[in-house]
Amino acid sequence: MKKSWKNLLTLAFAASVSSFFVACDDDDNNSTPANVAQNIALATVNANYVNNVVVPTYSGLADASEKLVETLEAFDKSQSQADLEAAGKAWIDARKYWEWSEAFLFGAASGYSIDPHIDTWPFDKTAFENYMKKYNPSDNDDDAAILEEAIATGQNLTGFHAVEYLIFREGMVRQAADLTANEIWFAVTAARDLYLNSCKLLVAWKGEVNNARTQLLEEAEFEADNFGEEFANAGLAGSRWKSATLAAIQIIEGAQDIIGEVSEGKIGAAHTGEDVNYIESPHSYNSITDFYDNIISVKHALYGTMAVDGVADAAKAASGSLMAYAYLTHAKEALAVSAALEKALDEIDGATNGMKRPFVTYYSDNSAQEAMDALDELDETLDALKNAIED
Repeated sequence: MKKSWKNLLTLAFAASVSSFFVACDDDDNNSTPANVAQNIALATVNANYVNNVVVPTYSGLADASEKLVETLEAFDKSQSQADLEAAGKAWIDARKYWEWSEAFLFGAASGYSIDPHIDTWPFDKTAFENYMKKYNPSDNDDDAAILEEAIATGQNLTGFHAVEYLIFREGMVRQAADLTANEIWFAVTAARDLYLNSCKLLVAWKGEVNNARTQLLEEAEFEADNFGEEFANAGLAGSRWKSATLAAIQIIEGAQDIIGEVSEGKIGAAHTGEDVNYIESPHSYNSITDFYDNIISVKHALYGTMAVDGVADAAKAASGSLMAYAYLTHAKEALAVSAALEKALDEIDGATNGMKRPFVTYYSDNSAQEAMDALDELDETLDALKNAIED
């Protein structure tokens, strides 16, 4: 199996040899034969990462968030329970794609402050209720303009958790009759803003979107750098990533960032008593699914594909992925990462273990600590892999 992987990688990597020799400066540490060879190999890894992980994830997010807008607009017209249930499902679908993106919050998500804008929690219920008492956006254009600005520029009153709060209560979709006209207006407007920001992420990594989305971005006066092109061409002129190796290290560090956030913040803040109100997706009871999907985003990033089936071994790593490269060059570290990754997924929401649900009720349960311990172990194995690649 290793021989076949090596042949595949060799063929893929060879195509970029000449460009990297041209790009490397004689005085640059990256110009040693070993480092040049590594940069050539990792150039394929980086391009695969963009094309087979980042772009498909953001494309799925844009499609799912567009569907969320459509279902909420349908509910606005019909006021039917069936349409509200459809909106709840659409929210969960969009949420999955977003959580799958959190291993690569570097680039557009952080650079354009999209992450804090669409995914800050807890939702500010007090401020929201004050808005609802003061303004009547469903019937008053001036009030609507004020709240549209608040949604477009704020954090705690928009994004996923605004829409979640308006659709869900205690893990269930609300009764349609309980939503006011102003709440429905707010949910539709927040969903539209979420869709706009999903399109921003997609165009920033893909470089282009369809005509309707292009028009939407033009109306928003949004212009993005092409992060996908820069990342795939790391080490060449015009890229902010100075070498293919540094870009590949960014893949690992992006994974570690979300691992740390899940362990220390999303689980740890409530579990340790630091902040028992800091619970992600509490109204939909989607918290543990969020945590699990965050670590699936790590798996996608490392394995270079969104089609992993839960079995972590060399045969499941996409040709040209970071893990395929690591299995060839740093097998010990790669195997440790794959084992720790599966353990972390199992401790969060696996078939044999898993955290006690819902997290908003059972955040103090020992299963939360077990998940945190597994995540810390995964982070340590990624440190070892990162150090091996850097050496």
